[in-house]
Amino acid sequence: MKQLSILALGAVAVLTACNSRPANQFDLKGTIDGADGQTIYLVYARNDSVKTDSTVIADGTFAFTGIAEVPVSATFYMGDVMNWESKTRAGIYLEPSEMTVTGLTAEDFSGAKISGSRTQDEMYEYEALIRPIQEEIKSVRQAMQGADQLARPALEAKSDSLGNIYDTMTIEFIKSHPASYYSAVLLNMTAGHMSYPDLKAAFDGLTPEVQASAEEVAQELEVLESIQPGKPAPDLIGNNPDGKEIRLSDLKGKVVLIDFWATWCGPCRAALPHVRELYNKYHDRGFEVFCVADNDSSPDKWKEVIVEEGIEDYHNILRGLKMNTTPDGQFAGYDKSGDQSDKYAVHYLPTKYLIAADGTVIGKMDTNEELDARFAEIFR
Repeated sequence: MKQLSILALGAVAVLTACNSRPANQFDLKGTIDGADGQTIYLVYARNDSVKTDSTVIADGTFAFTGIAEVPVSATFYMGDVMNWESKTRAGIYLEPSEMTVTGLTAEDFSGAKISGSRTQDEMYEYEALIRPIQEEIKSVRQAMQGADQLARPALEAKSDSLGNIYDTMTIEFIKSHPASYYSAVLLNMTAGHMSYPDLKAAFDGLTPEVQASAEEVAQELEVLESIQPGKPAPDLIGNNPDGKEIRLSDLKGKVVLIDFWATWCGPCRAALPHVRELYNKYHDRGFEVFCVADNDSSPDKWKEVIVEEGIEDYHNILRGLKMNTTPDGQFAGYDKSGDQSDKYAVHYLPTKYLIAADGTVIGKMDTNEELDARFAEIFR
């Protein structure tokens, strides 16, 4: 009996070894109605590049297998990946596990239900937590659209207050889930609304494994540390509308307002008249404006609006963000090697930084009042 037991255990071990999955392998299986013969794609990050897999749907099913050492954000879709309004696309957090997707149709992925991914479950948990405050914010912003001038200030104040609550709830979720890879995602999403000390404290609270996966947050902290008040301002380099290379460092000796903006950004253009007032008032005393436009995909529009807004006398360059595509025209991520906005951790537009005449950072200017106060100190 003893010998038979050993042999039996050995056979089980061999079978288990033959059927075992690599520790870093993911298996994603899904069902979908009415899409047989169509191609479904899966795009995700892999080894510092973007990987795109595809398979043909048969008998209402599809399957993908790949490698994911840690949870990664991915998108599965049909049709044009660049159609951001497409209903046949959905996000997923891939993990080295067996995952399933249900609730898909050939016309709509909005009912996607994903199981088998712990990170996806944590995302669902966060979304359930935050949904009530999101609905409040949505309601207030809808009310703002039809509000008159008397009612609008109170609504704006309420929107700002709800936004602060939203951010606080997000940070509390991160603190209570230090081992969650989704906490790293949330921290990256919230980074633009956090001060350097608060962001560093939140990052330091994550487990080492999650910190290791939060490369973007670590890079953000490095950038933010480099643009703290008193630090040398990172140089900005690009071609002006005439094709001539210009640099922020060429303006050393002048007080410079860096304005990260875009022609399609309403608040950016609404802020231009106030900057013009400051320029007209202080230019002769050594003030310049250096504009970085997020218009790499529409340079002609950029040049047109520069003339339209009367800012030709500013120093204007494009952001430098390029889009990569595969040979068959599929989106394959961004080339950020020349991205000037990354040097100042820009997350929203407009974003403004004031630079002293000695080339050091004075600080980020979030309001006109703060900007006016700084100018009153500098040019008194």
